[in-house]
Amino acid sequence: MAMNVKSVMSFGLEMVGFGAKRQNVRDNLSIQRFRSHFGIGPAVIVAIIADTKNDVDLKHLLMTLCWLKLYETEHVMSGRWGYGEEVCRDTVKHIASRLQHLKSKKIQFGPFDSKRTYLGTVDCVHCETNEFRTDPNSKWYAHKHNGAGVSYEVVVDLCEDKILWTAGPKPASTHDITFFRGGTQVSKNRHKNEATWDANALYFQIPEGKKLIGDSGYKGEPSKISTSVDEHSAEVKEFFARAKSRQETINTRLKSFNVLSCRFRHGKGVENKLRLHQTCFEAVCVLVQYDLAEHGLMEM
Repeated sequence: MAMNVKSVMSFGLEMVGFGAKRQNVRDNLSIQRFRSHFGIGPAVIVAIIADTKNDVDLKHLLMTLCWLKLYETEHVMSGRWGYGEEVCRDTVKHIASRLQHLKSKKIQFGPFDSKRTYLGTVDCVHCETNEFRTDPNSKWYAHKHNGAGVSYEVVVDLCEDKILWTAGPKPASTHDITFFRGGTQVSKNRHKNEATWDANALYFQIPEGKKLIGDSGYKGEPSKISTSVDEHSAEVKEFFARAKSRQETINTRLKSFNVLSCRFRHGKGVENKLRLHQTCFEAVCVLVQYDLAEHGLMEM
């Protein structure tokens, strides 16, 4: 089939139950129906296929997007897409991995304008998971979900509508500042433990003289992250609040994919579960990054 926005829209809607007759509606309704099933618009899908050099089957891609967006079970997927449960399971994992591999192309920390002081905002996103039965430990406990979970670090550009950085997963109980430093829950003191921190952590990526903006969880690294304090002027407080609002909008877009907002049920054992969840999280980050080019942060 010819690969363009109109054909992708028509084919995608047909796959989720909106045949040709039901597509004879206003464009806005068609887009809403499409995005409700796939999380992104048809123009974004055309761009993704182009960046994969047309090496991804459209139906398989749509099935994977639908799975990430709705997080349906294999039995439901089998009925909707006409494949066996095993084929559905293997296909969505494969395509999600293909999307994940686009992260290095789409999400990059820098280069930055030398005149900028504040590069962006930073925050941690918590995702709920099934219990880690092979590693029962309070470190997995997420207060937000009152159960097991994992945490990811996300940086959003201050001037442009784009994600600059993601890292994780780490156990949900990991403090934001500890995550930022690349430490562990028992190595929070910078002066004693900096030599043991992960050199790939965000702390070591921020150029000299540059900063991020964070919430109160990031107090303790004033040379790297600025947080709101009572002494700030009203103008500065408003600036920080608007910046953090952009970050929350990104977090909301990520969680609009049910694979991240619902309890993650896939994976056997700790390593396998973490690897699969990271694949899904980074795949969704890539999708949101593509979508930001079509729909800016404050447009939805």
